[in-house]
Amino acid sequence: MNLSLSVLSVTTIGLALLANPLAANPNPLQQLINQRQCEGCNLDGATLYSYDLEGANLKGASLVSAVLQGSMMNYANLSNSVLEKANLGLTQLKFADLQGANLAGANLLGADLEGANLSGANLQGAILEGANLRGADLTNANLQKANLLKAKMRGAKIEGAILKGARMPDGREAR
Repeated sequence: MNLSLSVLSVTTIGLALLANPLAANPNPLQQLINQRQCEGCNLDGATLYSYDLEGANLKGASLVSAVLQGSMMNYANLSNSVLEKANLGLTQLKFADLQGANLAGANLLGADLEGANLSGANLQGAILEGANLRGADLTNANLQKANLLKAKMRGAKIEGAILKGARMPDGREAR
C-alpha cells in the first residue's frame, strides 16, 4: 500500500511539473489575440488576416514574414519590432508606435499610417505605394529603395531620412 501511494505521489508531482510551464508560457499567438499583449515574443510567419489588434503591445516582437493584412492596429506599440518582409497591406496603423522597427522589404501597400511614429525605422525596400503617411514621423528613417508612389505625405516629418533610390509619390526617383 505504501508503494502505491509513493507511485501516485510521484505521478501527481510529475504531472504538476509538466502543467506549470504550459500555464506560464501560453501560446504567443493566443496571448496576442486574447490579451493584445505579446511584448518581445516570436510570431515569425504568423497569419492574422483582418484581426482587431488595436492598441496591442508588440514592443520588440519578431514578426518576420508575418501576415497582418487588413488588420486594425491603430495605437499599437510595435517599437523596435522586426517586421522584415511582413505583409501589412491595407492595415490600419494610425498613431502606431513603430519607432526603430525593422520593416525592410515589408508590404505596406495602401496601409494607413497617419500620425504613426516611424522615426529611426528601417523601411529599406518597403512597399508604401498608396499608403497614408499624413502627419507620420519618418525622422531618421531609412527609406532607401522604398516605393512611395502615390503615398499621401502631407505633414510627414522626413528630416534626416535616407531616401536614396526611393520612388517618390510623384513617380520620380530620389537621389
